[in-house]
Amino acid sequence: MKELIPSRKLNTHKGDYGRLGVIAGSRGMTGAPYLVCQSALRTGTGLVYNIIPETLEMIMSIKLTEAIVKPVVDDGRGHFTNESTVHILSEIKSMDSIALGPGIGMNGQKIKLVEDIILESDIPMVIDADGLNCVSPNMEVLSQKDTSIIITPHPGEMAGLLNIEIQEIENKRQYYSQYISEKYNLVTVLKGHKTIVVSPEGEVYINNRGNPGMATAGSGDVLTGIISSLVGQKIDPFEAAKLGVYIHGLAGDIAKDAVGEYGMIASDIVESLPYAIKNLG
Repeated sequence: MKELIPSRKLNTHKGDYGRLGVIAGSRGMTGAPYLVCQSALRTGTGLVYNIIPETLEMIMSIKLTEAIVKPVVDDGRGHFTNESTVHILSEIKSMDSIALGPGIGMNGQKIKLVEDIILESDIPMVIDADGLNCVSPNMEVLSQKDTSIIITPHPGEMAGLLNIEIQEIENKRQYYSQYISEKYNLVTVLKGHKTIVVSPEGEVYINNRGNPGMATAGSGDVLTGIISSLVGQKIDPFEAAKLGVYIHGLAGDIAKDAVGEYGMIASDIVESLPYAIKNLG
C-alpha cells in the first residue's frame, strides 16, 4: 500500500494535491460533510470545497477551518433543491474529484439532482450514503457516465441498489460486489467486516485492517473523504479505493489503541489518519 502514496516535491503548492468538491449535507446532517472534508484534508488534499445549501453556510463556516465553504441556492429550505443543480455544476468545473451524497437526504428533487450531477459532470466521483439511495431507483444512470465512479455502500445500501434482502448480500458479499462492478463498470467498496474492493473488471481485494470500534456514526463519511481525496490526487480510482480502505482500517486500529473500541468516534479515526499514512511510509 505504501507504494501507492504519491511523493511530494520540495517546489510545490496546494494546487498540486487536488481540488475536491464535497457535495453533502442538509439541515440536521452537517456532521457528514464535516467528516468528509476533514478526512480529505488529513489524507493530503490541497483544497477542499464544501458545497452546501446556503442556509447552512454559517454552521459550516464555524465547523470548518481549512475547507472552503461554497453555499448554493436552497430557497431557505436547508437542503438542495432543483435550483441548486446549475450552481453545483458551475462550482465543480474546476474540481479534480467529487464526493457526492453524504447527508443530502432523499426525495424526488434529490434523485434528479444526483442523476444530473452524474450525467453532466466529467469528474471522477465517490458516491456514498444518500447519494446511493438516490441512485437506487435508476441504476442505469451509473453506466451512462464516461469517467470513473466509486460506490461505497454498506450492506443495507447495497441491498437497496440491487433490490434484494440485506441477509442475501451478507451471505454473498463477494459475488454481489463483483456483479455490480462488472454490470455498471465501476469500483465497488462493500463496507463491513473485511471490506471488499472490486474493480470494474471484477478483480477483488479484501481488507484485513479495522475493528468493531469503527461501527460508529460517521465512519463511512470518513472513508468517503479518504478515497475521494486520493482520487483527486490523481491516483487510479481502483488503487485509490484499495488504499483508502486500508488507510481507513489502519487509522481505526490506531484510534483503538488510543481510546479503545467502546469510546471511539469517527473524529478519532480522522485524527489518526496522519499517523496511519506516516506508518505506511
